[in-house]
Amino acid sequence: MPASCTLVFIPLVYLLFTSGSCNQRNVSRLVPDPAEFNIQLPFKTDRKGILIATQWGAAKTVVNLYLDNHSPTWASNNIITSNKSIKKSNDFLFRTTTADGKTIAGDVYICDSIGLGGVAFRQVPIYNISNETNAHAADGAIGENIMTEGIWKIDFLHRVISFASTADSIEGLKEAEQLPASFTSSGIEITVDCSNHIQKQFELDLGYNGSFILPAKEFAAIAAGNKKMYIDSMRFATPASAVNTETTSVIDSIRIGHHSFTVSLCTNPLVKERLVGLRFFRQFEFIIIDYPGKKCYISRQQNKLPEMK
Repeated sequence: MPASCTLVFIPLVYLLFTSGSCNQRNVSRLVPDPAEFNIQLPFKTDRKGILIATQWGAAKTVVNLYLDNHSPTWASNNIITSNKSIKKSNDFLFRTTTADGKTIAGDVYICDSIGLGGVAFRQVPIYNISNETNAHAADGAIGENIMTEGIWKIDFLHRVISFASTADSIEGLKEAEQLPASFTSSGIEITVDCSNHIQKQFELDLGYNGSFILPAKEFAAIAAGNKKMYIDSMRFATPASAVNTETTSVIDSIRIGHHSFTVSLCTNPLVKERLVGLRFFRQFEFIIIDYPGKKCYISRQQNKLPEMK
C-alpha cells in the first residue's frame, strides 16, 4: 500500500450524519456571544481528526471534541453523565443516518453553555450517541449548528484555528484561492471531475480523515481501467458501529475547478455517501470555510506535513 494512503482507512468515519432532525419543532439557531469575535484556538490531530478544547457550563469544564462540519453537535454517555451543565430535553428526540446507511435515534440534551475560547453559545442542543459498544468511537463533536455561525480558518502548518464573525478579520484570506463549493441544506458540496469523464459532487467532511470515499457502484465506474488498484481489510467506523471491511482503493487524477490533483479514491461495501475528507485538505497550508459568505478557500501554497498521529 502506498505510504500516502495508509491513513485513509486507519482513521474512522465519525461525523457523518446526513439527515439529522428532531421529531418536534425546530431547534432555534444558536447565537454567539459576543456577536463580533476573532479568536484563535490551538488544535491537535490524531487518527480520527481535529481535536479542540471546549468549555462547558459555568464551571467551564474542559471537554476535547472533534471538529465536524458534516454532523450535528453530539456527545457520548461519559460526557453527558459527568457534566452538571447538561439536562435532558423533554421536547426533542433525534433520528439520523450515518455514512454506512444505518439509522440511529436517541435523546437530545441541552448544555447551558459551550465556550470556544472567548466565544460562548447558550442552550446548545446535543445529540446523545452512545459509544459504549464501540471502543474506537469518538466521545463527541462540535458540529454544524455551531460551525455555521462564523468563518473558520484551519491552519495546518501552525496547528491553529481562527474562528471569526467577519471574513475581513481572517489573515491570509485575500491571498487564498477560492475553492468551487456549493452550500446546501445537507452540507458543502465540492464538484469533482473524475476519470472516465465522470463528474460527482462530494460532501466536504472534516470529520472523515481520509481523502475521497464513495459508494461501490459509483467507484467501479470511475476506477474502470485503472491499474493502480489494491484491496485490503480496514476498519470503517461511524458512531453506530465499527467493523473491519474489505476496502478497495485506486490512485487517480481528479480535477477541481482549474486544478488537477493526484489522490486516493476508495470504497467499501458499507459506505453510502460521497465524502472528501481531512487528508485531502491537509496538503494545503490552510483551509477557510466562510459560512456567512458561503465560500471555501485554500492556501495557494502546498504544505508538507507528517502523517497524523
